[in-house]
Amino acid sequence: MKPTVKLWAQRASFVALTLSLSACGSFTWFSSSDKKILPLPAITGSASVSAQWQSALGGKQTSSLIPAVANGKVFAAHPSGALVVLDEKSGAVIGRFQIPAGKGQVSGGVAASADMIVVGTNKAEVIALDLKGGVLWTSKVSSEVIAPAAISDAAVVVLGGDGSIAALDPKTGVRKWTIQRVLPALTVRSSAIPVTVRGAVFVGTAQGKLLAIDTANGSIGWEATVAAPKGASELERLVDVVGRPAVDSERICAAAFQGRVACFDVVRGSLLWSRDASSLTGALLDNKYVYITDEKGVAYAFDKTTGGTVWKQDVLAGRRASGTALLGDNLAVQDSEGTVHLVDRATGKIAGRGLGEAFASGVGMVASGDGALIQTKSGQLASVAAR
Repeated sequence: MKPTVKLWAQRASFVALTLSLSACGSFTWFSSSDKKILPLPAITGSASVSAQWQSALGGKQTSSLIPAVANGKVFAAHPSGALVVLDEKSGAVIGRFQIPAGKGQVSGGVAASADMIVVGTNKAEVIALDLKGGVLWTSKVSSEVIAPAAISDAAVVVLGGDGSIAALDPKTGVRKWTIQRVLPALTVRSSAIPVTVRGAVFVGTAQGKLLAIDTANGSIGWEATVAAPKGASELERLVDVVGRPAVDSERICAAAFQGRVACFDVVRGSLLWSRDASSLTGALLDNKYVYITDEKGVAYAFDKTTGGTVWKQDVLAGRRASGTALLGDNLAVQDSEGTVHLVDRATGKIAGRGLGEAFASGVGMVASGDGALIQTKSGQLASVAAR
């Protein structure tokens, strides 16, 4: 298996290299910027962000699991295999259950639909459960599952750590089709999350590509380049598409590490515009703008039609964004210390902040109603909102 780079924090320059001896032969880089966090910037507004509810998931975790939201419910997992279902508004626990023994640790996050929960494990198992925890089916794929699945009526689409894209029948778990992509020597591990829209699944790859695939038969409708590798070394040539693509009725936008943010026609795949940027958190989209926070913590808003810069906010540079979300009238940027900064969507000014160390997370934020969900390193799930 080819080695992968686990980029737990954004990098300014790499000064130390640690070899993590595991079955996957993965590498972890640590940055000199990890040792210095810049002071909190001044606030120009009166907004704040706070937790609406919290729920324990089962102990500390350093994995890249994120929760899912479907039909007014929140679904979250702990690497140990514990699953919890909660009411999205109140945080009340609806159910707690465990995946079957011997299937490995949950590694691919949680996906959910109206009647199904899907998780993937480090033993290449995909497990589908009903909303009461009963096992509907299990299916073996080619390698460790590295991201939440994408669920549609036609298929459950799963990404593997070996570069595979596999579609499973949502009723039986039987393999429908597989696409295999050769991985570069180094990749940004567990970074891309597939989405299903209009009968297609959109998948970002480690080669800087965005694929539109027919969920029914696996045919590739179009393939677009978000970023192309540059440089002489394998590290310099990292261009993994990261996060979950942002999509509306006309366009789909994606971001790549050490690459670009780019928007494409959602039907044809033709490039609408692109801007140079390096992100580890992906792109967000509203009715006017595309938002991105780069690896240094600098936030941008681009006109979603033209790609022109609307504003740039660099006062968070050096605080290393771990996740972003749209909270009310603000772009929320969570830093590595757990603080969530509210950036006014119209002006780019820092409108407020809240939370802190207890909410530190390395896995991003997930939209939930008017707020967002944060799965913390301490093993808590929190629903947060701006005031």
